[in-house]
Amino acid sequence: MRLIFFILSLVISNLIYSQLNLELKEKYTSNWSISDKKKLENADRYYSNQEYLFARPIYDSLYKAHKSNLYISYLLGSCDTYDSRYHVNSEFLIKAAESIKSDLVDYDYFLGRAYEFNNKEADAIIQFEKYKLNPLNKALKDEVEHQINSCKNSILFEKKSAVAKVTNIGAPVNSSGSEYTPVFPSNESFMVFTYRGEKSIGGKQLLPNKINEKYGIYFEDIMISYKNDTNNWTEPKHLNTLNTSGHDAVISISHDGQKLFIYKNIGIGNGDIYMSKLNGLNWSIPEKVKGINSNFWEGSMCLSPDEKIIYFSSERQGGYGGRDIYFAKIMPNGTWGNVKNLGPEINTKYDEDAPFIHSDGKTLFFASTGHNSIGGYDIFKSEMKHGKWSLPYNVGKPVNTAQDDKFYVVSSDGERGYYSSEKKDGFGQQDIYMVEPGLFGKPTALVMVTGNVTYDNKPIKADIFVRSKLNRKDFSGIFNSNSITGNYLVNLPSGNEYEIVYRYLNTTITKDISTAKIDSFAKLEINSELFSDEFLRLNYAKVDSSDLKPDDFASIGLTEDELFSKFGNTVIDSLYYSVQIGAYKLIENFNYSKLIGLPKALRKTFSDNITRFTLGSYNNLNETVMMLSKAKKNGIKDAFIIALYKDKRYYFKELINQHILK
Repeated sequence: MRLIFFILSLVISNLIYSQLNLELKEKYTSNWSISDKKKLENADRYYSNQEYLFARPIYDSLYKAHKSNLYISYLLGSCDTYDSRYHVNSEFLIKAAESIKSDLVDYDYFLGRAYEFNNKEADAIIQFEKYKLNPLNKALKDEVEHQINSCKNSILFEKKSAVAKVTNIGAPVNSSGSEYTPVFPSNESFMVFTYRGEKSIGGKQLLPNKINEKYGIYFEDIMISYKNDTNNWTEPKHLNTLNTSGHDAVISISHDGQKLFIYKNIGIGNGDIYMSKLNGLNWSIPEKVKGINSNFWEGSMCLSPDEKIIYFSSERQGGYGGRDIYFAKIMPNGTWGNVKNLGPEINTKYDEDAPFIHSDGKTLFFASTGHNSIGGYDIFKSEMKHGKWSLPYNVGKPVNTAQDDKFYVVSSDGERGYYSSEKKDGFGQQDIYMVEPGLFGKPTALVMVTGNVTYDNKPIKADIFVRSKLNRKDFSGIFNSNSITGNYLVNLPSGNEYEIVYRYLNTTITKDISTAKIDSFAKLEINSELFSDEFLRLNYAKVDSSDLKPDDFASIGLTEDELFSKFGNTVIDSLYYSVQIGAYKLIENFNYSKLIGLPKALRKTFSDNITRFTLGSYNNLNETVMMLSKAKKNGIKDAFIIALYKDKRYYFKELINQHILK
């Protein structure tokens, strides 16, 4: 039987005694029916084990039948502090039992929690300080002191201005169930996340050794949603090849979207990390990742952009306390090795989890209950500087709250971040939220290269080798295009020179890309078309066209500037302009490197069997001239303007002689 991945949302593992006062219980429930007493026994069993979310619905049903019962009000309020949907009620329910608080050992603690989660941190500190006056053991006293510090940190963050806008992404992704651990490839074309709710495969189920009653739980499933043409998320669907009737949870995806990592606990050990590969349109059967799994818990991870380093969280011995973040390097045999702790700059005596390395390869986000957390897990950020990770800083409110805020991921352009959190405005217990900007105002400098690879005009799974040409900035990796679509994605950090080799069978094409002068995010589309010798012999000439030239303006009787000035704002039906940047019979000869920072290059093959590469489509010359200037500034010196009238190419001389331009 698989154990729940997000078990902390159901079974709270803290050091509070959760003691029940048997005398109060007898006093306030002696006249209850046998049925209600049996329900109470079941709820009390959960409560004593600190399984508050199992206990809560039972206490709630008893409270509805006995609303004047102070003892049940207190127990329900205590459980409500562990579910953001009921935080508002928790304070009222607990304070209702104030007259009997001297008989409730944990009263001050739970009232402190209620204050904390209702943004009354100063009041929470007072209650926690009162609770510390009890004869507590050292571990419990340290735990309460930690919560006091979290409240103090929260008060300090109130004085800092908001750095980002946080929005619930809403339906159809978020629902009355729980949605968490969002992951997506760098281009945000789709999102995979973990879901637990009414649509879970297998329905409500009982955990082993739990009371046989109606209060079961939904198991976790892996869901996928796609970005549509209007930039909205589509209705999520189950990833059927990965889901079972047990718990299945996603934890990470490679930057190119080809490798999906999931967490499994199949009853042996404490949970391990598995990997599934995208083969065409289907995900493969997950296989255990070799080299990082141990006899201890490993439950979250991410890959560096070049896929040479894996960062993961583990509870293995030898760390700084609780969960720590480690890293390992890829070995020649494909396994992971040379595992090392990320060090005291990142890890604390508390828990660190959910690492994410941005596409730039030097920005780390992770979740921690240590450092200067304002409560539960908070999102922290660190940057690689001079070979070391900088001191992490809390990204602050409104991203972080007194609840758990985890699994932060950011798009390549840095414009959007996504994470899961329990907030009062949520649709369910956990929802997925979007943060704008994702990098909190810091620009990202990289080139996201996308496109597709074909062989004899058919999509293929090609090997794509990326290598840094500057030895002092080593970046290399092997990627693949999708076997069905031919699509691929590679992120190239700035300040470097790269060689990209596309290989299929015995055929290769090499492209040189420079990011040396890139100081912001840029997209570059490279469609790599490989051909067999036989296909080329039958379909293509051996040399590029050399007879395609721009207009001879002298023959028009106008200079180029005079032509643009006279007809700059003229708009004619069915007449459009583009900036031509290349014309080839062998399109693999096209140089993509100079397109960085320019719009997507359009490609069209005309009746002369020559493929033209153009930028933009405009209905007036003035806008076209602006694009021409940008192209030449990028180093495309031979760029010129072409005219298309009723989808046929015309020279300006023809447009004037045929009175199309008047």
